[in-house]
Formats: sequence, C-alpha cells, structure tokens
Amino acid sequence: MKTYILQLDSHDDLISTRDKMGWCKGGRILLVWPESDHILHRRLDLLLLKRHGLSLGAQLALVSRHPDVRYHAPRLGIPVFKNLAQAQSAHWRVPHRFRRYQDEPGAASTNIGPPAQSSLHKPGDIPPRPETRPANLHVLVRLAFFTLGVAALLSIAAILVPSASLTIAPKVEQQDITLQVQAGPQITAVDVVSGLVPAHLITATVEGRGAIPVSGVIEISDHPSTGQVLFTNLTDQPILIPEGTIVRSIAQDAPRFMTTQASTIPPGAGESLLLPVRCLLPGSQGNVPAESLIAIEGLLGTQLSATNPQPTRYGSDRLEPAPSAADNRQLAAQLRQSLEKTALQEMQSLLAEQDILLTSSLELSRVIEESFQPSTAQPAGQLSLNMRIEYQAAVIYARDLQLLAQSVLDMNTPPGFTPLADTVRIDHHTAPAVDEDAIASWQMTAHRQISAQVSIPRVIQLCLGMPPDQASQRLSNALPLKGTPEIMMLPSWWPRMPILPFRIRVLVSET
Repeated sequence: MKTYILQLDSHDDLISTRDKMGWCKGGRILLVWPESDHILHRRLDLLLLKRHGLSLGAQLALVSRHPDVRYHAPRLGIPVFKNLAQAQSAHWRVPHRFRRYQDEPGAASTNIGPPAQSSLHKPGDIPPRPETRPANLHVLVRLAFFTLGVAALLSIAAILVPSASLTIAPKVEQQDITLQVQAGPQITAVDVVSGLVPAHLITATVEGRGAIPVSGVIEISDHPSTGQVLFTNLTDQPILIPEGTIVRSIAQDAPRFMTTQASTIPPGAGESLLLPVRCLLPGSQGNVPAESLIAIEGLLGTQLSATNPQPTRYGSDRLEPAPSAADNRQLAAQLRQSLEKTALQEMQSLLAEQDILLTSSLELSRVIEESFQPSTAQPAGQLSLNMRIEYQAAVIYARDLQLLAQSVLDMNTPPGFTPLADTVRIDHHTAPAVDEDAIASWQMTAHRQISAQVSIPRVIQLCLGMPPDQASQRLSNALPLKGTPEIMMLPSWWPRMPILPFRIRVLVSET
C-alpha cells in the first residue's frame, strides 16, 4: 500500500494540514511533526485529523516526540512513532492497552469533547492523565533534607562570600653603572656599545651696540691760502676781469683760486694788472710756489695770460680727534665678546634642564650686519658700532643621554628584577672636554631603581585557605618583599583566606 509522507512546518495549523492531506488519494498518510515546535498537540486537533483521514479513505499515522501528541494519539486509535525510520518499518497498529479507548463506529464522530467523569470507561471515552501525588515523607526525613540544604548553602557561602585584599611591596634595589661618553656633530645616532651620542648644532642671532672714545687724530683744513696773480692783456682791446675768475696750475687735482675783486685791463698787448686771489679750498694744500698759477678757466684764457709772482700763503690745517683702525678693531672685539655671552644665555634658555651645551664649541657663524659711526675717517669724539651676528654651538640633548643610560642599564639588569618607570638618573663626573676633532668626552654614572619580580598567581597560591597571619609570614619568607604584606579580609572577622583564587585581589605597591 502506498504511503504518503507529509512533513509539517512550524507555521502549519489544522486547516493547512488538512489541505496537505487532501492531496493524498487513499493509502496511508504519515504526518511528521517538526522537532522543536508545538503544533497540533491538542486531543481535538488529533481527532479532527483522524476523521479527515477516514473521510479520504486513508489510514493515518504520526511521527512526533511531543508528549501531548504521544499521549492522545494511541487513545484515539492513531499509531504514533518516534522517528520516520520506525514508522516505515513497523506495523501501523495501536497497542492492546490503548484499544479499549478507541472510538466505536459512529461514536468517534460525536464524542469529541472531554471524556465523561465516571468510574467505568465508555467506548470512545479517553480518561484524563493520571495524577501522581507525592508520598508523604516522615518528619525526620524532611528535617534531614532541610538540614542538608542549609548546610549546602552555608558551604557555598563559605566558599563564595569571603574575599581578601593583599598588598605587597616587592624588594627595591638601586642599579648603578659608570660609562665613558663621547659626543660630536658627526655622530648621527646613539651607540650603546661604544657610548656615542650625537651632538646637535643650534644657532642664536644676537644684536648689540657699543661705543668707545677715539684715540686717533686727523688733519682738517682750517684757513684758505691767499696771494696775487698778474694778468697780462694779449689783445688790443680793454678786457674786464670779473670777480671770481678761476686760475690754477696745470698739475692734475691742483688747487683752484679765484679773484676776489673785479677790474679792467687797459687796451694793448702787454698791458698787465695785479689782482688778489684766494684758494677755493681751505688748508695748507693751497700754499703753492710762485709762477705756478698760469691757467685761466673760461674764454678769458684766450685773451689773457696769468702768473703768481709770489707764492701763495697763509693756508693752514688743524688736528682733530678721529677714530683709527685700531679703534675699529678694539670696539668690534669688545662688542663680539659681549654678544657671545648673550648668545650663550639665549641658547641656554632654549634648552631643557638636563641638556648639555658645549660652550667651548661656540663659534661665530656669520656677521649679518656691522655698521661703524662715523663710517670713514672723520673727526669725532667717540666711535660707535651696531652689530648683528649669528653664533652656533653644539648641544647634547638629555633624551639621547637617557636613551644611552637606559639601554646600558637594561643590558646589565640582574635576573629576577624589573626596572621601575621614570627612575633613571644621570650624574656627570667631569665636564665634557672637546678635542681638535670637535669630539666631546666625559664620564657619567647612570642610576635607577629596580624591583624584584613577584608572580601574582604564586602569591595567591601561597596563601589560599590560610589564616591571615600565617599567610603574611609565609609570603615574607618565600618572596623577595620589602616589608610585611598587608591583608584585609571581607568580612573582617573571617578567620581564613579564601580558597578560591579569584576571591583574592593582589595589589603591588612600588613604595
């Protein structure tokens, strides 16, 4: 006989299941319940499905693990199986113990409500599930169970409730190491093995003004020289010689003289006239010998001739204080020395506390401005100078020294110890000495504090379940600690340390 297997879904209800069954034409119909959903488990649902199967002329069987389905189905005369393989291999029949609950012909169509409450079962009636009533236990048994329960709760509380806070201070020692350090601008990185650190060049631009009294003297022109020039007419016409007519010698850059009055030479060649002249520039340079002023500037030079019968006289000079070249050098040296100190102070102000400025490496980088007043050889009572200079020097940064010290200390840390953070300290025994290759060398000592390594799991393991005093003493004897551990119990009156590791909190103090 052909078997139709219908797999029910979690959303199927009575109507959708009957529709699925309607596609089956006779034979046997096997409904398979989904494993995790509770559908169609009421007695009424199963009875209606059975009746629909009978109307189709088909025999109905179920595959379900739902307790309600497995309870009601046999009592309604519907075979029920645990899995599909069992349903396909077994005979479809109801066990004998359930056959007395099956509907008689005609009774199944009417008796779909709850079974009648009576002492005898009628055909088609399905009795309710038997109610099981717990047996009354003896009072002593109940008391024993209660006592065991309370003891179990107290035991659990004794394990979970107590906690402890344990504070330990590992042993702290000081680590020292002395090393020779070299630094220079040509070194680019910290070399731990050789003790090399880079020296960085920094610059500072400074500006200043200085003045000193002058020590030199200079001649300056005082009075112009005077004399007389004899003019001779070369024509047959009278010639007017105006005031300010210029006469001079033929030498290059010769002083020039001018007439100080006007006059007219009578007509006729050879006629002459003597007129006074004065040098245009003051000073002794105007004292020229006789017969030297023979050139006349302008058109008169073609009509007249000139000469000075006597030397010109009375041109004089005077001495005035003026800066000398030595004064310039002295003032520049003094101002540079002052600006050098200013540059050092400015560089120091830009550095961190532990940075080292190599003062011996300070040098003048370039002169930006240098202006003397007076700028040339001129009379003056004092010489002043405005100067703007750029200096450069080498500096060793503290971060490089810290890196070198920490690296060397790490290489020499004793086993079982770990360094404490931010405890590295450096002492310089000597000042850096710079050689001709610009390499600075000196000796320094690096210090830091190191702490003994303590394993937290071992600390907890050593004191589990022990009285606090004994646990403290045991930890002091077994571990490298600086002092006696501090133990705080919660509750404070609890006599022993917790037996669960996670109930113990360990705090490590570095002080």
